[in-house]
Amino acid sequence: MAQDNRMNDRVYDLFITHAWRYHDDWTRLVDLLDGFFGQSWRNFSVPWYDPALDLNTEIGQRLVYRWLEQQFIPSCAVILPSGVYENKSARKWVEIEVGMARMLEKRIIGLPAFGNGLMSPEAAGLVDVVCPWDAAQLAAALDAS
Repeated sequence: MAQDNRMNDRVYDLFITHAWRYHDDWTRLVDLLDGFFGQSWRNFSVPWYDPALDLNTEIGQRLVYRWLEQQFIPSCAVILPSGVYENKSARKWVEIEVGMARMLEKRIIGLPAFGNGLMSPEAAGLVDVVCPWDAAQLAAALDAS
């Protein structure tokens, strides 16, 4: 059962940066949001892609870019868990996702890596606001968007 006792009928459509993989912090965040918001949030970040796509080709990049854009457009905000960004193999994709968020004027909320109170300066420079791993504070940051 959702713990959100606020008098708010809002549904939060969110994109969580992921770099095409389920990272531990991505999964933790989904669990946190499920527990707090219940059915009042929708996850527009599906970390999957067609392995037949060749991302080194122009057409492959164009298809992935369009697919990402379709995930971003309905989202009210983007959440960037810095644990995902700190994974060097994920940085390229996270930076593409941040660029897409900026282009579509989506607010980006950063979370430090789980168990760490601070985001790296590089990751913090990508977000509009940093929020701790606290569902109520995250909800307040989303409500400010």
